[in-house]
This record gives sequence, C-alpha cells and structure tokens, in this order.
Amino acid sequence: MRLLTPSPKSRALLAPLVLLLLGTALGSPCLAQESGTHKRTLKSNDKERQFLLHIPRNYKKAVKKESAPLVIMLHGRTSNGAMAASRYYGWKELSEKEGFVAVFPTALGSPTSWEGAWRGKKTNDSVFLSDLIDLMLEELKIDENRVFMTGHSSGGFMSFSFAASNADKVAAIAPVAGLVMDKSKPSLPVSLISFHGMADSIVPYGTSRWGTPTAMESAELFAKHNGCKAAERVELNKGKVHLDTWIKGKKETEVHFYSIEGGSHGWPQGGSKSVAATELIWEFFEAHPRKPDGKKGK
Repeated sequence: MRLLTPSPKSRALLAPLVLLLLGTALGSPCLAQESGTHKRTLKSNDKERQFLLHIPRNYKKAVKKESAPLVIMLHGRTSNGAMAASRYYGWKELSEKEGFVAVFPTALGSPTSWEGAWRGKKTNDSVFLSDLIDLMLEELKIDENRVFMTGHSSGGFMSFSFAASNADKVAAIAPVAGLVMDKSKPSLPVSLISFHGMADSIVPYGTSRWGTPTAMESAELFAKHNGCKAAERVELNKGKVHLDTWIKGKKETEVHFYSIEGGSHGWPQGGSKSVAATELIWEFFEAHPRKPDGKKGK
C-alpha cells in the first residue's frame, strides 16, 4: 500500500485547522481569551460543572501591561450563572468598564443551592470553585493577588464559607444577604465588604433561624479574624444606611458592613434609601488586593 504524504503547501494549509481542532479538544484554552461571554464546563470531583466566563473587550490590550483582576459572582438559591450575569446585578457591564474578568458559576441541586465547606469539610462546590480559580489562572493572565468573590443569598453564604476554607484563593469577599454558618477561622486575612437589609424576611438581619451568627456578628467575626481595630459607624442617606468599618487589620485588611433600614432580601440597587452594591463592591475590591507574600502578620 502506498502512503500519501502531504506536500509542504498542503501542510501549511492544514496547520491552522489542526491547531483549532487541538484547541477544541483541550477545552479551548486558545479561544478563552476572546472577548465576550462564553458558556463553559469544567470537570470537578467527577462532575461536569457549568459556568459563564465574561472577558471584557479591552482584555488583550490591558494585560500587556499587567494581569487582570478576577471577580467570581455566585447566584442565589434556585438561580444560576446566567441570572448572576444579568443586568440586575450589573457585573458584566462593570467588567467592560473596569477591565476585570468575571465568572458566573452554577451550583448543583434541584433547586440549585451552594453547599458551603462549613467546619472545614470540603464539598463538591468548594472543590469546584477552587478548581475554577485554578483554571482561570492557567488559561488567562489573571493576578492571583486580585481574585475576588461575591454572592447573593446562598451565594453570600458560600462566599463566607469559601473565604474560611480557601483563604489562600481570594483576597476579598462581598456577601449580600448571607451569613457565617460557623466560627471557622480563615487561615489568612481576607478583607470583607458585606450588605444586609434590616427588613430581610428570608435571611433575617438581627436574629438567626439556624442558630448561626447574625449579620452583624458575621462581620464582627471576620474583623476579629483579621485583627482589625474597633468599629466606627457612619450614617449614610440621612440615616437610612449604617456603615460600620473595621480597619488596620493584618496585611492591611478591612471589613465594611452596610446595614440598610427597610432593606429586603434583594440586591441593593442604590437610590435615596439604599446603596449601589455592585459599584461599592468593586471599589472595595480594587482597594484590597492580597499582599504578595500572603503570610500572616503585618
């Protein structure tokens, strides 16, 4: 049998096609840097997990100068990554304006709900989010000291949990309508900005139906873990919003906690009686990267 050998010209024509097919087989890392929102999957703990990856238009130009920040947004119970990426939260739009990469993973379950690694016990979700961060660091030019996590409701609970169980993975977290479920201490200082409506009937502000710390106590725990100074309170929007801050923590960490009078379980959207959570979270994230050595102490 005579074997046909492609001519040099044919090989040159086939090369781009081979590279494209190879990239697809390997999970498309060569395509991951294209701007826009991409539906992606990741095998984690023998389960295929879904997430949306949003890369801003100026990503390739920006990362020629420095690595990009990464924001992971976790949806609430019964929701999914697509809802977390919607205009209601505004993270994709802010990603385009500020140049950070945004990821919107989807939890397991029916209905979907995040399973936190409370008391240090790993779960499918805690492993998945850790694997997801590793994948983004591998595929994209991401600054490992500027990886941040935020979440709403169930996603807020998961943000607290992930910071406690994977403190080396995130520099700061931003739970909205979430609580700490135990008193697990993060191994490293993690900055926190948190929001809670004082009229929240689903995740109550001042009492806990699960015997867990309250909203204020959750913030205080992180302030204590970080070694912050005593809290100071500022009244915003004619007393409709109370901002408690704990500063000068280890590795320059801080804790900011917004209590919203009359606020319900929704994502704070701004106005005269509330605050715009998404913009405030990003401002806080920008100001609180992890210190490069990632060690305890000052």
